[in-house]
Amino acid sequence: MYRHISIFILFLLLFSGCTFSPKVTRYSGLSYNKAEELKNTYIQRVLLLPFEYAVDREAVIDEITEAFSVELRKIGRFEVVVLEGKAKLLSENKIWDKGSINLSTVLQLRKKYDADAIIFGTITHYRPYEPMLLGIKLGMISTDTGTILWSADGVYDSNENEVAELVKYYFESTHQKSALYGWKLILLSMRRYSQFVANQITKTLSY
Repeated sequence: MYRHISIFILFLLLFSGCTFSPKVTRYSGLSYNKAEELKNTYIQRVLLLPFEYAVDREAVIDEITEAFSVELRKIGRFEVVVLEGKAKLLSENKIWDKGSINLSTVLQLRKKYDADAIIFGTITHYRPYEPMLLGIKLGMISTDTGTILWSADGVYDSNENEVAELVKYYFESTHQKSALYGWKLILLSMRRYSQFVANQITKTLSY
């Protein structure tokens, strides 16, 4: 009972944003927090769930989820397994149910996928045309203790100068500078832009 209440409080803090005091990265639109337990937890396999989205658009969910799976794998810290298809998750019961974590679902996913941690989140903002806009809120939960090991909340509006500078730096460090359209190539496709956002958010795991 105590464990269930503790997990509920942790997740309430994660998604309320009121009493949560996360670290802030160089970008003012991104906040994140890493539990002390993360440093001492051996994570070999992580299950990435499809992102939740208020609008029922599976193509959007798949695109964002894929972007994060690619960037999480680049970290090289653990194996990443993706649970494909939102309907697949719903058939196995939601991991978040009536304001608290469904422990039976966590344990079920842990056993089925041999996962040490589960990452899941929500698409909070989405605009697939110029100026691009993408907001993501996500967390990583330990399947052993139920602790929120890492959480992040970011909104990237390409209309802001601060974001434009981040896109330029990202482009110069990951693309050929001679590419057609230069760094603005990132702003011509939501697939590329979501990859940029996923890169910015997941790298906080390495800070």
